Amino acid sequence: MSLVPTEIIYEAIDDLNARGDRETTIEKSPETLLFGLGGLDSLDLVNLIVAIEEKIENQTGKVIVLVNEETLEMKDTPFKTVATLSAFLQNTLNTV
Repeated sequence: MSLVPTEIIYEAIDDLNARGDRETTIEKSPETLLFGLGGLDSLDLVNLIVAIEEKIENQTGKVIVLVNEETLEMKDTPFKTVATLSAFLQNTLNTV
């Protein structure tokens, strides 16, 4: 089964939006800011990352960890936008 990272991210965004505890919905767009000024609050970002990891495990049986010491030390965070997260997720999926 071939996974499309952007679709997985959008599914996780749908899950967060469906919870109904946010004042605004998260837009499903490659340019959507996830981290930094104008991005998600820290709890929503964590929930999004966990949802993505769980979706990948449910669909593939593979366990991945998106946040670790290596990603925290990156100069350019892969969590800035949907597009950067999608590229990072594709790279991660290619190595597992």
